[in-house]
Amino acid sequence: KLGIHDKLPLTCSRTGTCCHGKLVQLNPWELVTLAREKKISPREFRDTYSEFGGIRLRFDGEVGWKGQQACSQYIPNFGCSVHLGRPLSCRLYPLGRQIQSGEVHYIYQGEQFPCLEGCPEVSDLPHLTVEKYLEGQNSGKFEKAQDAYLDMMENLADMAFALLLDTGLAESGDRETLQQ
Repeated sequence: KLGIHDKLPLTCSRTGTCCHGKLVQLNPWELVTLAREKKISPREFRDTYSEFGGIRLRFDGEVGWKGQQACSQYIPNFGCSVHLGRPLSCRLYPLGRQIQSGEVHYIYQGEQFPCLEGCPEVSDLPHLTVEKYLEGQNSGKFEKAQDAYLDMMENLADMAFALLLDTGLAESGDRETLQQ
């Protein structure tokens, strides 16, 4: 875990190794932001560039780094076609983010991250504090949107669980209603 003032080599070399072979989950706000950047409707972005009903970005682009497919938004020798609208996980990479007991923690696995293997020049770039890196990535609004989405999903799950138990539906054996 990192403190906000820890210094790391957190600067992108823009060679795109981070845009290959990943699973990028999307919340609805990110989907809208990506669509706006692409100048298409959110529905069109969902149907064309995401999967599982819009909750995951497609990685069906050209095969690149280590034989992995690129993100649907990656353009070879250019980079991300929707860079200003990119989702939080792309903004944070190579950092991870978790919330424990209401406190945000950033995670960095150093040399375990493939960006250091694919872009060794990153090690020679200026080291930034986590705080400065996050500022440069404009992650604030995206973090707030992600936190609100996770809160909403947690509340929905709590309500569904309570409904399942409180109504006796779980014990009823009524598979048809459970499925609905």
